[in-house]
Amino acid sequence: MTRANEKQRGFGANIVERILPHRRPFLFVDRVKSYRLGEVRSIEAALQISVNDPVFDGHFPNWSLWPGVYVVEGLGQTAQLLATLDAIRRAGAERHDEGLGLRALDVLDAGYSLRPSATPSDEGLALLEELSSSPVVGLATRIDMRFLEPVLPGCRLDYRVEWTLEQNGVLGFDAKKGIPIPVLGRLGEQIAVKQNARSFELALINVKDVMEATR
Repeated sequence: MTRANEKQRGFGANIVERILPHRRPFLFVDRVKSYRLGEVRSIEAALQISVNDPVFDGHFPNWSLWPGVYVVEGLGQTAQLLATLDAIRRAGAERHDEGLGLRALDVLDAGYSLRPSATPSDEGLALLEELSSSPVVGLATRIDMRFLEPVLPGCRLDYRVEWTLEQNGVLGFDAKKGIPIPVLGRLGEQIAVKQNARSFELALINVKDVMEATR
C-alpha cells in the first residue's frame, strides 16, 4: 500500500502524456522526478530545452530565448499533474486502497523504461481509465513572478510546486523554477537586465568565454 506522506518515485514522458491533456508543441513537462501526497502535497518535474524546438525559429532569429510565458505554462502543467495525482490517490482511498491507481502508474512507467515490474492490476487500470474520462481541470492563476535568469537552448528547467490551498473548489499552489547550470546561474542576473539584443549577444559571448575557461 502506498504511504501518502512518503516521497514517491516519479515517471517519464509517456506517463506525463497519460495524465495531462496537453500535447506537443504545447506540452512543457518532460518528466516527474518525485512527488508527495497526503498532508504535504508537492511535486518536482523537469523539462529539457532543445535547440530544435520550433519556437526558436521566431523567438528570436539569431537570439534563441525560451519564452517566459512557456515557463509559466510549464509550472501550471506541473500543478495540474499534482492535482491529478492527488485525485488518483483519493479515488483509490474510496476503494479502500489509496495506492491502487498510483501503483498502476508506476508499473506502466516501468514498462516504458524497461524496469522490472509486475503486471498492473485490472482494478488499477480501470481506475485510471475512469479518471481519464473526467472533465479536464482548468487553471486560473494570479502570477507574481520575476525572471532573473534567461532560459536558453540546452538548459533544463526544474519545476517545484507545493499545494498550499484548497477552498470551495479552488486550489492554490506555490510554484518555483530553477536552471541547474552553474555558470549561467552566476551570470544569469547580469544577463537578464541587459536592455537590447546587442547587449544580450555580448553577454552570451562572455558566458561562452567563461565556460571554455572552466573546462
